[in-house]
Amino acid sequence: MESMSEFEFISVFVSIVVAFAMAELLMGWGRLIRSRSLLEKPWYFIGWTTWLLFLMAFHYLGIWEYQLVRFHTVGQLVLLLSPPIVLVLLTFVLTPEIVPGKRLDLDAHYFDVKQWFFALAVVFMVLAFVADMLLPTFPETWISRGVLAALIIISISILMMTRSRPVHTAILVLNIAYLVFGSIYQDVRGL
Repeated sequence: MESMSEFEFISVFVSIVVAFAMAELLMGWGRLIRSRSLLEKPWYFIGWTTWLLFLMAFHYLGIWEYQLVRFHTVGQLVLLLSPPIVLVLLTFVLTPEIVPGKRLDLDAHYFDVKQWFFALAVVFMVLAFVADMLLPTFPETWISRGVLAALIIISISILMMTRSRPVHTAILVLNIAYLVFGSIYQDVRGL
């Protein structure tokens, strides 16, 4: 009987954490769909949860790059697990509690939690970039990875400082467009 490789063991662990984040996000959608008659203004919620779902998929597929990494310390494993854990927290922050029979303004909820959500999104991007430093190919790809991370961090940091709906809408559309474009044309790799 053949035992699991180091990467297989670690990837199962990461898969469970990412699957938990996706499940929480989808269950949140399910709860909101069941309560749809009580919902108002769901567009930012729909947009950012879609962005989050794409981000989860990109991050999960990027784990395959770590096949070449030799993990020698617990710190390396913690570094690899930290971004998916932040994805779970992002989902918890963005998905509102539903009070039976009470109307829920998702627009107001979004603006109430935006500081936490975008701060955690920045933490995710930074942790994912730092985790990518473990990759043997990092020296050849750090510029493209860094530019991508910086653009996303800058765009979502702007959203932490403003309540301007046109700015929130424009940055949301740009971020989703980038992820959709990337899902069509970009090779699978870590964020």
